[in-house]
This record gives sequence, structure tokens and C-alpha cells, in this order.
Amino acid sequence: MLPISFMEKDYGRITDNMTEEQWQENKYDIVYINRTWDNEDLIERRKEHGFKLVVDVDDYWHLSHDHLMYEGYNASNFAARLIHHMREADLVTCTHERLADAIYPHNKNIVILPNAIPYGQSQFDGERVKTDGVKLFWAGGITHEPDLKLLQGVMYELDKHVKGVHMVMGGYADANDTELYYWSRMASYFTNDKKLPYTIIRGMDVFEYYNMFRHADVMLIPLVKNNFNAYKSNIKILEAAGKAVPVVCSNVHPYIGFPADVVNYAKDRKEWLRHIKRLTESEDLRYEQGAALHQYCAKHYNFSDINEKRRNAFLSLLSL
Repeated sequence: MLPISFMEKDYGRITDNMTEEQWQENKYDIVYINRTWDNEDLIERRKEHGFKLVVDVDDYWHLSHDHLMYEGYNASNFAARLIHHMREADLVTCTHERLADAIYPHNKNIVILPNAIPYGQSQFDGERVKTDGVKLFWAGGITHEPDLKLLQGVMYELDKHVKGVHMVMGGYADANDTELYYWSRMASYFTNDKKLPYTIIRGMDVFEYYNMFRHADVMLIPLVKNNFNAYKSNIKILEAAGKAVPVVCSNVHPYIGFPADVVNYAKDRKEWLRHIKRLTESEDLRYEQGAALHQYCAKHYNFSDINEKRRNAFLSLLSL
């Protein structure tokens, strides 16, 4: 929603579904969808109304076999629907070159628009909560259970060798038994079976979610190395950068590529522990790395610049 909200335009509607009246009340120049449109009438609508169709792709369309949503995606025929929409699109946007390479066989008209955050605007301020302990922060949902399991042994060692940490998890959900089951497992991994002091923050809606990041002194971003994960974006690092929070993350795509003095990469348990220990023991180091990360992302992932590139791509479509 953010790019369209901040983009210069004559009129815009952001919605999950459209009524017949809404289709008729305005002549839309562009319909911009994220991956797929549930109603298969979109192509017929384009013929009727003459708009340009832009499909944004921010994830790979084939899940790993052990992904929590693997069976549901297959049952819904999601990959085939997304490929159909990519082939029909007048333009496809995506977040990085690896994803563009995967899209290319289906549509050659691609613009790479990295994820970005409008730092300092709306909810995306730099405010953080100060406490005596050093808050090690992670945020996500239950599909990240295998990723958090990477930290299980790290937290066991952390509990023995590092003092003064407080574990914070953001995104908690308990709407059903599945969520309760996976959150229990994830909390156990992240807190050494609750032996480390911890706080769990309930998930917030999209207009407030960034408030969770106020409770971060160091952000931990574990990610299992597999083909599906490699096509994700680096949004979690960009989120940490907005609060000038230093990062320790898995040395895998999509996070590879930041300077070594800006992001701490960990290949194994020993490196995870070493980076966390260094950052926990030095407030100056946390400040220096956090400031460097913010400066780097504000320059190389500048929201206004990337959004202007998006707008120019849209204008080019309309001139065809």
C-alpha cells in the first residue's frame, strides 16, 4: 500500500476486492495487483475498461516441500494462477534480480523495484524503548518456525555465557490451534525453553506493526537456506534500519550483499553467538552499527527514489 499511498497521482483506490459499482465509477489507467487477483474476471475487465495490468511479485511461486503452506498452495493452484497473471501482465515488478530472472520466461517486461520504507514518515519513526537489559528482537509469523529453530542451540549457549539480555518476539497470534502450537515451539527456541527473560508482543495491523520494533536493541534474522527463501526480499533488514537497530542474520540470500561493517552475517552457531555477544557487551558498537545500517539503507534503498522509478514505469506504460 505504501508506494501507491505516497505516489503522485490524480486518483487511487487501494482495496482487496472491487464491487461492480466501483469498477464503473472511475476509469482506471492502471490496475496494480500483488501476485494474483482472486476473481478470474480481471483479464475480461481489462478488455472492457482498457486499463494496463501491472503484477507485483515479491515471493517465489513454488514453495519448499517442508513449508507450512505447501499443501494449501498446491490445492489452490496458486503457482499456475500467478504464472497466468504474470504472462497476461503489461508489466511485472519485483524486488531483485534473482526474482526477475525467474519471471523472465513468463514476461520480459520487468522492472526491479527493491523494497523500501519511508523512514521518518507515518509509523516509521526512529523511536525506541530504553531499558536496562539489551533486547534481542525477532518478528514474524508461524511459517518462520524452521528459521527460528536455527537459534535453538545458540540460545542454549547464550543463556550460559551472556548476561543482561531480554528476548523480545513480535507477531504473536493465537487464533487457532495451529498458531498456538507453532508459537509455543518458536518461543521455546528463542528463549532457551523460557529460561531467558522474555516478552512476546501480539501481532499488530499494518498501520501499527512497526511499533513492535521500538522494543529492539539488536535484531536477529535467522533464515533457512533453500530455494524459496532465496527469492524473498531483504525487508527485515530494512525494518531494522529504520530504527537504527544493528542486525545479526543468516549468511544466505536475500540478505547477502550488505557491507560486512553494516550487517553481521552468521554461518553457524559459533558466529551467531560471537556477534550477539559483541553487540550485547558494547552499547557503543550497537549505536555505531545501527547508525551505519540506517545511513546505508536510507541511501541505497531510498523510498522516494524507488517510488519515482515505479511512477515513471507506470507513465511509460500509459504512453504506449
